[in-house]
Amino acid sequence: MRDAMPKLTGPRGTYLRNAWYVAGWADGLGDAPQAKVFLEEPVALFRDGSGVATAIGGRCPHRFAPLGAGVVVDGALQCPYHGLRFGSDGACVFNPHPGGNVPQAAVRAYPLVERHALLWIWMGDPAHADPATIPDFAWLADPRWDVVRGATCAEGHYELYSDNILDLSHANFVHPALVASAFTEGARRFWQEGDTVHAHYAQPDDYLSVGISAILGTTGRKQAFDGHVVWHAPATLSFDFRTGEPGTPFEQLGNMPSLHAFTPQTADTTHYLWATGRDFAVGEAAFSDAMRGALEHAFEHEDMPLIRDAHRLMAGQDFWDLRPLVLDGDGGGIRARRQLRKMIAAEQAIQS
Repeated sequence: MRDAMPKLTGPRGTYLRNAWYVAGWADGLGDAPQAKVFLEEPVALFRDGSGVATAIGGRCPHRFAPLGAGVVVDGALQCPYHGLRFGSDGACVFNPHPGGNVPQAAVRAYPLVERHALLWIWMGDPAHADPATIPDFAWLADPRWDVVRGATCAEGHYELYSDNILDLSHANFVHPALVASAFTEGARRFWQEGDTVHAHYAQPDDYLSVGISAILGTTGRKQAFDGHVVWHAPATLSFDFRTGEPGTPFEQLGNMPSLHAFTPQTADTTHYLWATGRDFAVGEAAFSDAMRGALEHAFEHEDMPLIRDAHRLMAGQDFWDLRPLVLDGDGGGIRARRQLRKMIAAEQAIQS
């Protein structure tokens, strides 16, 4: 049985449209199409006759069935309801009914790029879709790295999830196995470079968390810690996590980079894709299993329930209208929110 589509009640959120969003893992899109919702718009993902990943509008113009629930026939996407077929440009190319006249009908076609093991979709004006602006996550597809990853659809506004990654001090209270003084007592710095926002945490000589120490085999030994989060508008974040013996040069620290990609489904739900890599213990399945288990538990059973409940308590009210208390650790999240708001305003000014 296919997953049910979320209930769409009309546009409720305001989004940056001329930007790249993560639409899914590239290898997750095989022969079977997928019915998705991004930015409250139904989208159908499929591979055409040449295997090229394609994205078109997900609502059939005939009786509004989900095109992504159909099948691919001769490189075109066939509607599961009455069999009309649509090509990668969104145009109807086949009518199976008596007479066979192909209607002059089309759905929207979205730029879709397969890069760094991910599918990136552009929800705005195709003329502005420049693949060169896709953030660099090359390590996701580099065999020199072992990568554990996951994907889920979470309740809560996507900016709340970005806040969560930019402010690592929450780990001391949300993740018992990840508690480390570096997150609250170490040196912290927040800054902005163009459209990107940075949050940096460092502690040169202290104990790592119980969970991370167990995974890395450093229990009882102090380590150097360096964590650097980069936010790419609208909501794709990288987290460069480095550790090693105190005094180890930065370039020689063990590295565990991570991806946190938040793509709004609706104003209340978020597609969340995550991945963490490592350049050590490569090929050790038991190590990967331990990492995956710890990260899945932290993301899905500790972060997500809290963010879900915070979203519910906001009751649809605007973040700024609620007059949020701002702490020292909010430097990254506040910068990201302000930058995104500025970019959305500029985009809407051009369109009006």
